[in-house]
Amino acid sequence: MLATQLLASGITHLTDARYFAAWEVDYLAFPLGEKTDGEAISLDMLNALREWIEGPAIVAELGNIDEGSAWATTLQAENINIALVASTAPASAPEALKAAGIRVFSHVKVAGYQSAEDVADAIREHPEAELVLLDFEQGGITWQDLAAGSPFSLDNLRELLAIRPCLLQIDTAGNDPVTIKETYPLTGFAVRGSSEEKVGYKSFDDLDELFEGLEVFE
Repeated sequence: MLATQLLASGITHLTDARYFAAWEVDYLAFPLGEKTDGEAISLDMLNALREWIEGPAIVAELGNIDEGSAWATTLQAENINIALVASTAPASAPEALKAAGIRVFSHVKVAGYQSAEDVADAIREHPEAELVLLDFEQGGITWQDLAAGSPFSLDNLRELLAIRPCLLQIDTAGNDPVTIKETYPLTGFAVRGSSEEKVGYKSFDDLDELFEGLEVFE
């Protein structure tokens, strides 16, 4: 088991789904629709993949959707009760999802040109979201960058993590993730799947260090 909560997003194939499920992550997020980042999959594909795994809660990664009512109906029909929505989606979308009984997570991307105040505003954008995925990885920002004060400091990060419950998606290479979790007020970590090198095969060397660092032996 892992020492903290973990969400894996961008799941589009069985190799990723099985890897993350074997590590007992809390959430598996599958990208649906045309407005998600990168490749999206159909509901039929999602249902086919989930047949092969057990344990993690299934999350619909909806991205920058315009409205939530129709998606809420679709997700309920598929027995999916969590949606990951971009922080740039209109406020009405997560409001409609939550009103329909769908749990809402907010995906906040952090770019190198953003200030801590910009990120704080994005975290507060969707008050309906019970959990915020704070994503430095897509902006190419590492833990070492923050330690060096770019684009803002670790003290600023601490303040951001205190605003709402957050999952942190960032390259922590060379740093103990358990120490980070114990030192900063974060709820857990997030990672993102990627394409296979060939069908049924993919190297997870870039993720093994994080998971091994978080592993707890009972």
